[in-house]
Amino acid sequence: MNGRTAGSQLLVASKAHHKFSLLLALALLLTGCRGFPALDGTHRTPTVPRPSETELAWNEVEARLAPATVLIRFELPQAGPFLATGVAYAPGFLLTIAPPLEGGAPQRVQVLLPGSSEPRPAELRGVSPCDGIAVVALQPTTDLSLAPLGSASETDIGIDVLVYGHSASDSDGAPVSAPAVIAGVTTDTRRAIEEIGVTIDLSGFTEGSLLVNRHAAVLGLLLPTGLFLPAERARAAADVLAEGRGLLWLGLGLSPHRNPQRFGTDKGLVVLRVTPNGPAASAGIEPGMLLTHVDGTELESFAQLCGILRQHRQGDDLPIELRQVTDQELIVTQARPRIGESAQVPLTELRRDPRPRPVRTPVTTTWTFDRPEEAADWPTGSSQVGTGELRDGSYVITLNQPNAFGIFPPLSLGAGTDQRITARVSLPENAGAGMIVRSSQEPNGSRNLYLCAVVRAGGQLVATCSLAVAGQSAVLLPVTPLAAIDPATDPLELELAAQDTQLIFRVAGETVAELDDPLLGYGQVALWVESFDTVPVTVRFHEVHVELLPR
Repeated sequence: MNGRTAGSQLLVASKAHHKFSLLLALALLLTGCRGFPALDGTHRTPTVPRPSETELAWNEVEARLAPATVLIRFELPQAGPFLATGVAYAPGFLLTIAPPLEGGAPQRVQVLLPGSSEPRPAELRGVSPCDGIAVVALQPTTDLSLAPLGSASETDIGIDVLVYGHSASDSDGAPVSAPAVIAGVTTDTRRAIEEIGVTIDLSGFTEGSLLVNRHAAVLGLLLPTGLFLPAERARAAADVLAEGRGLLWLGLGLSPHRNPQRFGTDKGLVVLRVTPNGPAASAGIEPGMLLTHVDGTELESFAQLCGILRQHRQGDDLPIELRQVTDQELIVTQARPRIGESAQVPLTELRRDPRPRPVRTPVTTTWTFDRPEEAADWPTGSSQVGTGELRDGSYVITLNQPNAFGIFPPLSLGAGTDQRITARVSLPENAGAGMIVRSSQEPNGSRNLYLCAVVRAGGQLVATCSLAVAGQSAVLLPVTPLAAIDPATDPLELELAAQDTQLIFRVAGETVAELDDPLLGYGQVALWVESFDTVPVTVRFHEVHVELLPR
């Protein structure tokens, strides 16, 4: 949706679902848990049931699913019970969604069998937070009817499906169902896993509820995100867990990065969080470190890390290599966290390298939008959702569609590292405006950026900041009322600065956010405009000033 006028480009896009389109969850959390008793490692070759060769009525599908569908109750040490729908997919084994493990491993697992009112004890054979699944074994083994797991080729957009599982409000009752249609398939780029979306509200179902086609084949399991993990993918990981692999868990929150200037490499995953008393914490790993090698392999993705973890068992020592950055040095260390368990093993320092900082001359530019030559510096023209033009001493941006946003970089400036952008902006009601720093684009078109913005709504001002890495977004500053700033202020003075890992956002001279984030190290600056339900909205930037160190 790009319009082009006199060599300039207007970048505007429609927001898919929400007013704050970038305020989404980011980091994959390989969450924390305690160990549980050793497992015997036995694993029977599963008998694979077959779907119906002909299409069935939904009541016939339910009749086939009912004897294979159970309610699983995980007793968590701090959070209490976690209830999930499970399905018998192989003799003696149940497949379900991984329970939350931040406070520790489940202390007890029970299963409510079809037609029963008394839960049965069960054994947790394995959990893979990477894959989002858990495998439970019934003790003693109970013969249940098995549900066939379908393949990815059966998940065509637009086909009729049934959501079948236990009710979130009445979990002890019989399973409930709701017809739906597959709306599409999206890829979780962090884990390289495709996830299935449907056309109905799923809040009434427990996690782990089943997505089933008219042949009574299970196509997916309901994730906490409201999407379904394809059953074919879940089955591959389940067969590994059923061997008794235990907790394939490190107790780390990790993220990809785009900051090779800081870490000396564009590979690896940055440690964002460390679960207290977990494997990583007990091995001396701290937030801000870069995980570069695992088990001798240079790390490039979450999917790669998950694959390495699936080759191990709980209790294995996992050799990893990390980088830690100070003002003067880059320190390379080695650690050996114990998968799924805490073990006090100190870090081993391998080497220290000086961290030279090249001297660069800052670039400073100011636009007052009253000089004709400035027209070549900014995106102008029109698209189906808006226009941009230099008019009456302002950069005037109008969005004509509801819930749309625009990113407007100064076209005459290249990428930089440390950056500061200030602007005076007239912001109407039901609109947002802000600034972006360190913005870059991936080969697939997804973006990396820091964004801080102000929204005027209901006669009030609120601020927020967010981050995107390869299109995966996270909130850095939740929506925050600006109580100290007169909401009638016009124009508003906005300032966003990024220096090393520090991010500072000011509105009307008031410091709204002081943040520390190591994930982005370079990119362009840009202006940001967004519309909500009422359109058109016109935002005027009266002056913009940029200082940056060229990359």
